[in-house]
Amino acid sequence: MTTVVSFDVDGTLIHSVGDKSNKLHKDAFTHGLKVGLGLDTHIDVIAHHGSTDPLILIKVAEHHGISKQEAMAKLPAMEAAMNAYFTEHRDEAAVGLELLPGVKELLTRLKALPNVATCLVTGNLEPIGWGKMEKLGVLDLFSSPRFGGFGSDFCSGNTEESWKDRGEFVRVAARKCEELHGKVGARFHVGDTPMDIKAAVDAGAVPVAVATGIYTAEQLKAVAEGVVVLDSLSDVQAVLRVMKLAAA
Repeated sequence: MTTVVSFDVDGTLIHSVGDKSNKLHKDAFTHGLKVGLGLDTHIDVIAHHGSTDPLILIKVAEHHGISKQEAMAKLPAMEAAMNAYFTEHRDEAAVGLELLPGVKELLTRLKALPNVATCLVTGNLEPIGWGKMEKLGVLDLFSSPRFGGFGSDFCSGNTEESWKDRGEFVRVAARKCEELHGKVGARFHVGDTPMDIKAAVDAGAVPVAVATGIYTAEQLKAVAEGVVVLDSLSDVQAVLRVMKLAAA
């Protein structure tokens, strides 16, 4: 049985830094909205933390008076334009981003364990999520063949409850793991937002919350009864103990 450990990206594995925070991803959004809907805009016109890339595109479109139906119809074109822009400028993928403490060490330890598969479960489009990991030097620390659940895998259009789409991503990752790495046993999802916790619970995975984003440990603990909340991933042994992958 394979234990699956999935990670959210922004705020969990990495954080934005400096005046060019997460620059390439944001520029890709701007390009996608221009190509798909003819909008000259950026994603910071809305509150987007914890949402998914497709839902952010829809919310920005609605902010500018475009209907959800029209935005949904244009999602494939916008996502394709985002991926193309990101790929074309991929050398800039790490600009304004840094790995959070303990991430490289934790991924290294998990990679060395038998019957453990690691992946991303994130609202990022798949090429963007993996592109960030590549340029930050940790891509090869995830299980190969790579798998996960991404914004590009599913979009319900439900911008009010983005955690429901994330729950689908957790399920998608489990199905992909089963196909590539064998029968799945325990599943753990690591994230920094209430949406990550709700998604894990919804999809039958164990949530492991980290207070490395904009939410406090107290806010995260209030989301679900008994959820484990860590200050960060820097104490690798403590993280592994939560997942029962190290001795108590």
